[in-house]
Amino acid sequence: MSEEHINVKVRTLTPIWTGGIEGSCDRLHETSIIGSMRWWYEAICSGFGYACDPSSIGRCELSGKEKDMKERMAKLCPSCALFGCGGFSRQFNLQINDAPTTPLHFRTSIPINKNWLKQTFGGENKNIDSLNIFYGDIILKIIAKKENAKFLRSQLLMLLCFLSKYGAFGAKIQHGFGQFLLLDPELALSNEIIRDGLKQLSHRIDEGQFFQKQDIPSSQYNLKNFIYMEYDLETSSLAVFMKKGNHLGAESKIDEVRYLPCSFDLRYKAFKGGKSFGMRSWLEDTKNWDHDSVNKLMGVSKKKGEPQNDEDRSSSSINFSMPYRVNEGSYRLRIFGFAPPDALTADDLTNLAKEYMHYAFGKICNPKFVISGKEILESLGGANND
Repeated sequence: MSEEHINVKVRTLTPIWTGGIEGSCDRLHETSIIGSMRWWYEAICSGFGYACDPSSIGRCELSGKEKDMKERMAKLCPSCALFGCGGFSRQFNLQINDAPTTPLHFRTSIPINKNWLKQTFGGENKNIDSLNIFYGDIILKIIAKKENAKFLRSQLLMLLCFLSKYGAFGAKIQHGFGQFLLLDPELALSNEIIRDGLKQLSHRIDEGQFFQKQDIPSSQYNLKNFIYMEYDLETSSLAVFMKKGNHLGAESKIDEVRYLPCSFDLRYKAFKGGKSFGMRSWLEDTKNWDHDSVNKLMGVSKKKGEPQNDEDRSSSSINFSMPYRVNEGSYRLRIFGFAPPDALTADDLTNLAKEYMHYAFGKICNPKFVISGKEILESLGGANND
């Protein structure tokens, strides 16, 4: 079958983590990028009705007896139709060559946080000084199957634009990794590309071209539960993270100011000017949330030496990017995530994040841009966004 080649130039705003041997970031793993793209696409598709859980018993699977592509599509959810499943291969390949690297480092205002970061990223020897991550200009080479090429292209470009504008790719986005900018002039009008791709997806779903399961269980990771916010913070408000004593990692990065890897402090616990902040500590100590409610929003990780089932672990529902410099006087911070529907609405989560930012950075700290997944869906007009 013939193929279509799509080359997309990416500039990282914060480094990319893709994992490797024993969790190290040994090379830029295409499978990690594809896996994160699939996860986001499932959330987007869920906003229109349904995307299966590829790890569940009821996941999409083909028998091989289907006579043509139309019959195959009718048995697949939109995500499996793009990313593949049992009996059906992924409709594109991704290649990344010669990705530039930079030494791994962090900034934290609390000494105990350094121990946690060393253990999490440095493994048993707790050494991160010699680790590298990916940072710089990267070419994504996408090879899409020619059959259904127009739709494939619309979905892949929509997804990359969506992640560049509202999300991230790769692993450990809860630590601020994976923010990127698309450099191709063709993708400069990202809003139009996102809108066109979502409309094409919605149209095909409405026409019944994909399988749609009835009695769908509620999923948190649904575009209707999504929120996104941008803040521009003055350099002075982040000065605590620029102190040399608060640097962790390779000495060569001690003067790095293009991005500030302090997301762990922003989400967990930080200390500035005699005041403790960090969203988890704020929820516990200032908002007086109970332990279970905090875990539902901020996630639960496995503690060393404690038995814990995988189902007891969860990732954070709200993510803070690493602040990255937009000019000499300010940094941009992105906040995004999915509201747990049994605890908060998307509006509730947006208001909670605003309240936290006021607490952490002062009452004059207000978002420069806010949007919800519902608003993105509503912008499509005739799309199914009930």
